[in-house]
Amino acid sequence: MNMTAPIPLSRAKPDGAIARTMQTATLCDGRKLGFAQFGPKNAFPVFYFHGWPGSRLEAGFFDVPGVQLIGVDRPGYGMSDPHPNRKLADWPRDIEQLADHLRLDKFAVIGMSGGGPYAAACAHFLHGRVSKVAIIAGLGPPEAPGMSDRRVGLLLDVGNRPLTSAVLGTLMRTLIRNPAAEQHFHRLRSRVARGSLDERAMTPEFLQMLLSSFREGLRASARGPTSDARVYGEPWPFTLADIKTPVSIWHGTHDTQVPVSIGRHYAKFIPNARATFPEGDGHVSIITNYIEAITGDLRAP
Repeated sequence: MNMTAPIPLSRAKPDGAIARTMQTATLCDGRKLGFAQFGPKNAFPVFYFHGWPGSRLEAGFFDVPGVQLIGVDRPGYGMSDPHPNRKLADWPRDIEQLADHLRLDKFAVIGMSGGGPYAAACAHFLHGRVSKVAIIAGLGPPEAPGMSDRRVGLLLDVGNRPLTSAVLGTLMRTLIRNPAAEQHFHRLRSRVARGSLDERAMTPEFLQMLLSSFREGLRASARGPTSDARVYGEPWPFTLADIKTPVSIWHGTHDTQVPVSIGRHYAKFIPNARATFPEGDGHVSIITNYIEAITGDLRAP
């Protein structure tokens, strides 16, 4: 399915961090898993898996009516303890324990960008509890067309070299946490095409929220993004054809960070996947323009 006209967007919050709760759950191996809940307690629950780097705060960027968005820090990010040598298949077990902690029998999942592979893993391993999954501009299996291109290919290459990854991760953390990063970060808007949907989506408020989320994700160390980079390049322990949970794919045709070919790969190989490729949308505008449509689809029977 292709769409050219966006659903009216949910306006970004001024601070992006007005959560109902921010806390940790203790997992069976003793690790802490950080999460934040946004929206009414009794609303439809949707776990939100942030991008790379990012943090749980990303789930609070927008007011989405009728939904309880639960942002979760992956291991090594924000309030979550690192998980040495973690694998993609470890994440669904963490989410299942968090769902038990929150007394949620059924829930939906959103994976944004770097959260895409983790959403796909939950779609496969938790198909009895996950009602629907949305993958938004998501990274995919390492063999997907586009995973070796440009920025994504560089990320996977770095993730395959532990020493280089550790050095670059520490450097990234230092730069992002430096007060001078604010001015530089807000120049990101000038790097996208003038007049593009991404340029319109990257408002000063949005960029400030993004920087706050990055800083929170990297507040303790860079072990979250460096372990992510390694996981992204590893073979998946399942195939897309194995996925039984209903999955929707949302990917803009003008995404310059994660190639749309990855979204098309998901759509081609996940059985009965429903795909939306909005013409002209980029990596940011796909979620700012369509978050209400995405969550509305997840709530639908």
